[in-house]
Amino acid sequence: MKNDIEKQKFYYPTKFLLCFLTGVCMLAFSAYSVEGMAAGKLAVVEALQQVSRVTGVVTDSEGEPVIGASVMVKGTSKGTITDLDGKYSVAVKSGQTLEFSFVGMKKVSVKVAGKSVINVMMEDDAIALNEVVAIGYGTMKRSDLTGSVVSVSADAIEQMNPTSIDQVLQGRAAGVQMTQNSGMPGGGSSIQIRGLNSINGTNEPIYVIDGVTISGDTGTQTDNALSSINPSDIESMEILKDASATAIYGAQGANGVIIITTKSGKEGKAKINVEAQYGIQYLPRELEVANLREFAYHSNDIYDALGYGKSSLFADPSTLGKGTNWQRAIFRPASMQNYNFNMSGGSKGTTYKLSANYLTQDGIASGSDFDRITLTAGLDSQVRKWLKIGGRATLSRTTQTVTIADWNLINSAVRQKPNIPVTNLDGSYAAPEEQDNDLSNPLAVSRLADKNNRKLSVRANVYATLTPVKWFDFKTEFSTNVNSDETHSFVPTYWFNAWSQNSEASREETIQNTYYWAWRNQMNFKYKPTKRQSINLMLGHEMTERESNRLYGKRLNGNDRLPDLSAGDALTAENSGYTGRSAFLSFFGRLNYSLRDRYLLTATLRYDGSSNFGGGHRWGCFPSVSAAWRINKEKFLKDADWISNLKLRAGYGHVGNSNVSQFAYTSVLKNIPTIWGNGNMLSRIPNEDITWETTKSFNVGLDLALFNNRVEFIADWYYKKTDDLLLILSLPGTTGTNGTMNVTTQAPWDNVGSLENKGIELTLNTVNISKRNFQWRSNLIFTLNRNKVLSLNTANAFVDKTYQTGGKDRIVTRTQVGSPIGQFYGYNCIGRINSAYDLYDENGKVKIALPEGLTVNKTTGVWVGDLIFEDLNHDGVINEKDQTVIGNPLPKFTGGFGNTFSYKGFDLNLYFTFSYGNDIMNWLNMNIDNPNERMYNITKRAAVDYAKVALIDPNGSADNIYNNYVVSGAERMYRILPADPNQNNRISTRIIEDGSYLRLQNVSLSYTFPKRWVARIGLNMIKVYANATNLFTLTKYSGYDPEVGMARDQYSNYSQSALLNGFDTGRYPSPRTYTFGINVGF
Repeated sequence: MKNDIEKQKFYYPTKFLLCFLTGVCMLAFSAYSVEGMAAGKLAVVEALQQVSRVTGVVTDSEGEPVIGASVMVKGTSKGTITDLDGKYSVAVKSGQTLEFSFVGMKKVSVKVAGKSVINVMMEDDAIALNEVVAIGYGTMKRSDLTGSVVSVSADAIEQMNPTSIDQVLQGRAAGVQMTQNSGMPGGGSSIQIRGLNSINGTNEPIYVIDGVTISGDTGTQTDNALSSINPSDIESMEILKDASATAIYGAQGANGVIIITTKSGKEGKAKINVEAQYGIQYLPRELEVANLREFAYHSNDIYDALGYGKSSLFADPSTLGKGTNWQRAIFRPASMQNYNFNMSGGSKGTTYKLSANYLTQDGIASGSDFDRITLTAGLDSQVRKWLKIGGRATLSRTTQTVTIADWNLINSAVRQKPNIPVTNLDGSYAAPEEQDNDLSNPLAVSRLADKNNRKLSVRANVYATLTPVKWFDFKTEFSTNVNSDETHSFVPTYWFNAWSQNSEASREETIQNTYYWAWRNQMNFKYKPTKRQSINLMLGHEMTERESNRLYGKRLNGNDRLPDLSAGDALTAENSGYTGRSAFLSFFGRLNYSLRDRYLLTATLRYDGSSNFGGGHRWGCFPSVSAAWRINKEKFLKDADWISNLKLRAGYGHVGNSNVSQFAYTSVLKNIPTIWGNGNMLSRIPNEDITWETTKSFNVGLDLALFNNRVEFIADWYYKKTDDLLLILSLPGTTGTNGTMNVTTQAPWDNVGSLENKGIELTLNTVNISKRNFQWRSNLIFTLNRNKVLSLNTANAFVDKTYQTGGKDRIVTRTQVGSPIGQFYGYNCIGRINSAYDLYDENGKVKIALPEGLTVNKTTGVWVGDLIFEDLNHDGVINEKDQTVIGNPLPKFTGGFGNTFSYKGFDLNLYFTFSYGNDIMNWLNMNIDNPNERMYNITKRAAVDYAKVALIDPNGSADNIYNNYVVSGAERMYRILPADPNQNNRISTRIIEDGSYLRLQNVSLSYTFPKRWVARIGLNMIKVYANATNLFTLTKYSGYDPEVGMARDQYSNYSQSALLNGFDTGRYPSPRTYTFGINVGF
């Protein structure tokens, strides 16, 4: 087993490196040969043309000179920039064209035609309606869009300086909700576009990066599908939201599509850009737990309740200090460094781009860090007038330490008692000396143990486009994405004391390789029947295949100084593995029709075949149609110059989801080890009738731009219905589908119901002030989505999600007809018994429902100081029949707003994000907000403000309930009684908290030095900047961070669950980060 894994370690990185280097060499060879041909051809042309010099002045709409405007000879690398007076001088040939451009202004093109003086006035370009945006398998002018597509530009990425590109989506795109599942470096996120569409399958969109499709369903607590991508390489991101935009991706488009376009080279001399940044990260807040003195007083009260008297450890708590702050022991200021190198340029018809990135980021919690190295090469070349070729290749290597997450050490740090020191006097690690305290020393474990994930990835594509005639082109493209993931886990032996030790070292190694390739061919036809009509038709064909294999090995014992798997005892070895493969075959097409540039129609059709389904359900058809009316082009608005754009949009379409286990429709055997030897059993129960999840979507939108595009307003209303929801059924244990995954059979997949999402999206962009030296821009994003389950044909007409604690599975969420997905489920806590009069009526009868089997009793039943739970079915007993929906993790609305101020070379950006109306189940509070906890630390309020029961008549009987009352106590706290017969700490509204928040997500300040200054030292640009993220958060939530995404299934390291949304088990908090950097251009 060890040899197999070692061979994999050597073979796959070597294979990836050779593939990457071969691709770069091929691109370089193509660039060399093409540049040679282009240069020879250009020399002949230049000899036949006469060169003259053109001068002039470039001004803005107010007549002020535009300093540093680019003046380029179109189609060449020749050009200049304007001086302090806006003047320029450039050599140009007769018949050529000059292009004038400046950031924030509309580009101007002027044909020389023998002129010697050309003066140009440039206008502000507040919002470029004619910008080209990426859509599925092509591009289109924004003004021609009929579907719902939103863009995130490179400027937004630059302002935020994120370490992962998913962070940019938070609050910046209407209809997109991004939450971080973990603040760990390289940690995962949860992204939903227009709500949750699936109960059991992924709800993440797909990402199409330069034509390479990446699934987002790996976004767990520690793994992020996008963490290997360098944000500085990104030119733009387009988010396709409605079915009319995503139907072109068919069975992959149900959750939306995010198209990422990386930067490419531009014609002209080589440009080199170097960027360096340094950051420091902090824990934004600590949880308020009891210090040593508070813990000691509470511990003595617990012992008194047990009848033991005061604890021998805390004879006089008043003499004690604060003790050990375990949060400060495990959290730390953490540094971050990020370096980027970019080089781009090209000659006529050929451009190239090379980039490199190195990121090293320590986590704010011990036992966490992240490193990334990325290399990218790209080439585009117009080899002939009728032939263009090109390609991209990216190699990335990431290493992530996740020790802190694997053993839930943050939870341990919060709960560890403050009387335990971090180290003993001799410097050795300390630990609790009690048999029942199993938390050990979280800081020691984070340093001694090691778990890390290493990922090597190659993403590449090559293409060729043939254009034999103006109205037709053919493009063929091959893309691939190859990943090798290695997970290493090592826990050495250690001995802190008799109760805190690990006598058996363990080593685990997992290698998982994934291969993806796609070959796509498409034809584009352009036809103009009349001057007022245009027809564009695209037809395509695509084949994809994805293969994955996994090897796992585990060994115990061995030498603690050798963490490798081979150092373990071979007699304890455990080995397993699997191989899986899936394939898609697709045919697709899109028709665009335009009449008078005001009536627009788009129709798409995709026909997908998937190997994940049986023969009768293997093919799916996904059509869409959308239309738009550009009202401002009508004659009755021709004099309304203040309306720059007014467009109505409407669309309808079908998309699908095929995210089920490979070959779930048929029987698959697996090997199992037994004491009698190896045997075979079913891997899963098959269901040959499973089919696609299908989402039908309708969208109506309005695009409005006013006052030369200085005000832009976009509104969308949508309705989506998903049918044939995919779910792994829950079967009784007699079927053999419960227990350890290695020795049981997986329950079958089935199509179990339907759900809907409907909502409103609003976007407002404004240019409030636009002067030559000062600009002020604002934007507002608002998203409202409502989710509801329409039908479920499961056995009980609902789906429960459980979470185990204390050896018992507890229902934490329920999904049922008429309610949103994953509603929190439990008891409704309606008060506390503060005196006998809260328990008895005037006739001396018990007036509240008691837990089943209990009576009124000081020690074994219900008493003063206990909580009251609502008897929903009015049967006089509190039992599982009184459980109900107690919270909704889905927000009522989310969004963001920001302002950008530019003054000369200074740029200041402030961006806020918000979420309102969502609940969080604070599962961590089940333990730390419990006054009856005696083995671990608890919150300050539970230790100090629990319900203290006293006697009205000190000389009266304590067993007389009418002589008892609650002296003081926090609103939701209860009495100390370790046995807790009333189950005060049951899952109830007591641990449901409001997760609404307003956060200053990002503040950035930058200064770009004037070009005339940097030109004197031979540079093109110098920019310095400071950036701060997560500066402050306004929230009522008592946990670390109200931004709680999806938790993973309790016994799975790979999948996040839509049924555990907003479920906080003590997630790694998002850090507060301060970053400083410099960007230099040559």
